[in-house]
Amino acid sequence: MKKLISVLLLLTALVALTVTASAAEKYLTMPKTEYAQNEDILITASGEGKDWVGIYGRGETPGGPASIYWYYVAEDAEPGEAVDIREQRSNSRAEYDMLPPGEYTVWLLLNDGYEPFDSIDITVLATLELDRYSYTEGDDILVTANGEGKDWVGLYPAGEIPGGGTQSIYWYYVADGHTPMEPFSIKEGTHNTDRSDYADLPAGDYTMFLLANDGYDVIDSISFTIRAGKKEEPAPAPEEPAPAAEEPAAAEPAVGEPAETPETPADNAGTDSAATSTATTGTEKSGCGSFLGCGPAVLLTVLCAGFIAKRKER
Repeated sequence: MKKLISVLLLLTALVALTVTASAAEKYLTMPKTEYAQNEDILITASGEGKDWVGIYGRGETPGGPASIYWYYVAEDAEPGEAVDIREQRSNSRAEYDMLPPGEYTVWLLLNDGYEPFDSIDITVLATLELDRYSYTEGDDILVTANGEGKDWVGLYPAGEIPGGGTQSIYWYYVADGHTPMEPFSIKEGTHNTDRSDYADLPAGDYTMFLLANDGYDVIDSISFTIRAGKKEEPAPAPEEPAPAAEEPAAAEPAVGEPAETPETPADNAGTDSAATSTATTGTEKSGCGSFLGCGPAVLLTVLCAGFIAKRKER
């Protein structure tokens, strides 16, 4: 009986040790918690059966929305093998395709369910951004890039491949003389004089590349367009001033109307009586042609003559 009890105790201890060892073998590790966009996101996990790893947007709970990428720890990878989560099974959540910049959580979940064993929060940082994707000729093109060492940004016409025998139009080192993730106008970078035809960045399609370690391995790229600028039309010539309107000429007197005759000063009436004679044109008269017009002057002349005669008589 004692032997039977001893055997049972031994079996119980062995089961306990097995469970403990099994539990100890489950783990989730990552080399870091910040990643550049398009960088490999390596996960090392250990589990058994249908234990699985899934990556979710930060704040999402497993069992709610589907995971973005996932894999079975014991089926899809070797124990202790580091795998890039972006190359595993996908639930085709288009808004998270290839894990764009943002915050995420990696979960180790048990037995094909949603019971969490462990989790790690990570951040994906943008590697290459533009302030917009369409410009007009003459606009500044602001680039935001993340890199280190001799990582560099180069601008090429669309269709050209870095290292394919043609130089970039403008380029600069991300971390050498600049601050990573700080907007930078690409026109302030180094211009390759062999690309003088593109110096002013004429209208067309272009690609901005982030390239690794002074070489031509592409880390990231963005395509964009430059539209033709609105051409300035010459200002219209000033209109000539209109000629000043001429004042109409004075109308001539109608035929038969008397012309104006200057008035005869009263003090000349006694000496220039001959000037009071009338001139006639047909039946019309001018000047003192009537008794009413010249009567007072005649009467005054007569009176003066009589007064002079009387004085002579004295």
